[in-house]
Amino acid sequence: MGRDIAVLLDLDGVLVKDKKLNPFGDTADFLNFLREKEIPFRVVSNNSRIPPEVLRERLAQKGIYLNEDELITALAVAPSYLKRFKNVLPFCEEEVKEYLKGEGINLTDQPRAEAVFVAQNHRVTFEDIKKVTTALKKYGAKLVAVNTNKLAKDSDGLYYPATGSWVEMFVHATDYPRGEVVSLGKPSEEFFKLALRGFEDKEVYFASDDFYTDLIPAERYNLKTVFVTTGKYTKGDLERAKYTPFAVVDSLTELKSLLEKALK
Repeated sequence: MGRDIAVLLDLDGVLVKDKKLNPFGDTADFLNFLREKEIPFRVVSNNSRIPPEVLRERLAQKGIYLNEDELITALAVAPSYLKRFKNVLPFCEEEVKEYLKGEGINLTDQPRAEAVFVAQNHRVTFEDIKKVTTALKKYGAKLVAVNTNKLAKDSDGLYYPATGSWVEMFVHATDYPRGEVVSLGKPSEEFFKLALRGFEDKEVYFASDDFYTDLIPAERYNLKTVFVTTGKYTKGDLERAKYTPFAVVDSLTELKSLLEKALK
C-alpha cells in the first residue's frame, strides 16, 4: 500500500501558513499519514531567504521533521550553477550571502560582475537596485534568478512582490533578453528533475498554492496537480488563470482523503 504513488508538497501556503513557518493545524497529522502509509514525498520550496539546512532546522523547531532528501529548495541548486562565474553580484539577504560564500561562490559588491544573483531581499536599498541595474546594462552580467515567483504573502497577511517581480523590473529597465534569464527553482527543468528523482515509476501528486510557478509547469511531467487554497491564491485567481488542476482542496485533511482514495 502506498508504493505506487509519491507526493511533492509546496511549503508556504501548504504545510506552513506564514513566513514564521508556523504549521497548519493538520500538517503534523498529514505528514504522519504519509509515513504510516509509506508514501514517499518531498517538500519542494522556492524559499530564497533561508539556506536549506537552516530551513530544515527551523522547520524541526516547529515540529515539521524532514530528512535531508525530503527537502529541496531553490537555494540548494544555486551553488553548482553559480560556480561557473568568476564573480557574482548578489541581490539577496545577508544570510544567503554567507551561505553562498560558504559554498565557494566568489561574491562582489561592485557592479562589474559576470553574473547577478537575484533572490528575495527584504532589506533592499536603492544602492542595491542601482548596482544590479548597472551590472546588467553596462557590464553585460548574466541574470540568474533563484526563482520566478511573482507574488508572496507575508505573516501579517499582506502581499508583496516576490523574486520574479524583481527580475521583471530589471529585465524591463535594462532590456535584458527575457529568454536568457536563468531560473534555478521551480519551474526549471533542473529543479523538477531533482525533485522527481526516484519517483520515475510512481504516480506523482503535486500539491501547491501556486499554479503559475508550480502546477501549470508541472503538467509537462504528467503530474497530478492539486491546488491548495490555503495560500496566496484563491479559487477566483485560479478561474482567472483559466487553469484546471487535477483537484482542488481546502486543507491537508482533504488532500489526505484524496490520497487515501488513490491507494484503494
